[in-house]
Amino acid sequence: MTEQLTTDVMWGMTAATVVGMAAGAYYLANRTVQAPWPREKQLLSYTRRVQPKKRKIQLPLNSLDDFVPLENMEPVNDVAGFFTSRGNEFSVYSIDWEQESVVFVRPVDGTDLKDHPFFREAQRRNAAEILSIPFSHLQDVVDAIRPKVAHVQNVFVYMTGRCGSTLLTRAVDATSVAQAANEPEIFSIISMAVIRSRRSRQNQDFSLNPAVSSAVGSNEDDMVTLLRNVVTLLNYHLVTADPRHRDVIVYKMKFDVLLIGDLMYRAFPSAKNIFLYRNGMECLESWINLWFRSKVVYSLVRALIRRGLWRWAPMIPDYFLCFGDDAKFTEHSNGSGVFYAMAIWAGSMHRALELQKMHPEYFFHCLLHYSALARGKEKSLRLLLKRLGLKWNPAEDAEEAEKMKKLFVQDSQAGTFLSARTKKPGEKWTKPSPSSWLGDWERDYMSKVCRATGNDIPGPDFIFPDTMW
Repeated sequence: MTEQLTTDVMWGMTAATVVGMAAGAYYLANRTVQAPWPREKQLLSYTRRVQPKKRKIQLPLNSLDDFVPLENMEPVNDVAGFFTSRGNEFSVYSIDWEQESVVFVRPVDGTDLKDHPFFREAQRRNAAEILSIPFSHLQDVVDAIRPKVAHVQNVFVYMTGRCGSTLLTRAVDATSVAQAANEPEIFSIISMAVIRSRRSRQNQDFSLNPAVSSAVGSNEDDMVTLLRNVVTLLNYHLVTADPRHRDVIVYKMKFDVLLIGDLMYRAFPSAKNIFLYRNGMECLESWINLWFRSKVVYSLVRALIRRGLWRWAPMIPDYFLCFGDDAKFTEHSNGSGVFYAMAIWAGSMHRALELQKMHPEYFFHCLLHYSALARGKEKSLRLLLKRLGLKWNPAEDAEEAEKMKKLFVQDSQAGTFLSARTKKPGEKWTKPSPSSWLGDWERDYMSKVCRATGNDIPGPDFIFPDTMW
């Protein structure tokens, strides 16, 4: 008994140490200094010079609090005229629910926002000036520029996470037939507002951001209009800023946006849609490799989870929790990041299947499995573009062929904290170790999480019909 007590005390001390380290890391990553931004509804549009706050890792969704104001606000009286002439400089960045406005950023002169793997991160790091347009003025701006982008064809990429979507986006953007933006944050900002609103109606104890409630309430018609308007404004920026003015624009979004797929269908009935996914166990292992970097560290954390000593998911933003916090997963939740990663995969797959059943002609024009992309990158890209009605042959352009060749050997997330094996931009992709960190416990747990969605997704090996794989 003494030996067991000593063991439990040691495990407790270990757990306390690991949790303390995680808490410290979470604080350092998320600490913010109260910025002098207005916290009430704004009636006029304005610009303001800013300086980005220095953060190596950005976990919360983008907001005005990412910047330190450098000068006073400059009112913009004719914002429709302003955007018509300078909209190529400003891209949609965020929504300030308290100000009831859409926030745009202008980067430092000479910046190419496509150079960074993530559009949202490039916006934040390179911002020199913001433009804030109240909801009440937004429609006038959209109406002024809409004729110039009426011809644009939008494509939306939905995905499970850790499935090659960043590589796909960068590859599309390297072609001559389409351009792409990887994870503009605006989709998740709207998605999380809708998810909170829906769950607050289902559960009176669910906390709804009062700023969101006062701005848009629970009127999803307003959210559909907001989605349509911000994408029109993003289209205008991307088409006018692109030297080739490519008018097929692909937006890859985070996994949470699947939960508002019904609103995306209403907002963009003529858009085309892609679903990119991966085997559930491979997806889980990719998350675990990214977080823990060492099999020894993960083995320790796994032991803590199994003993019930790790019921916390540090450094995980709200959008990462949106699937796991769904009531259907409550019985299987242990509060760990491992559980939430499983719930993201199972929840994303289940939601994609739901959307297919609701609108089979719309969801999806192409289903792509990670294995096909990993096995034949150029072939998969060519077939995907063909399914979207786009003809692309890199052999016809030697410069484009060489560009694509270099891109396919690079780690598409190199230089970001989402790359498990590289640190510097441009580093080559390397194969992960063939030895798996996962075992029977993870597979059994994943199977239970999958079964919580019903019988539609029986396990981590599920494949959608008509998938390129």
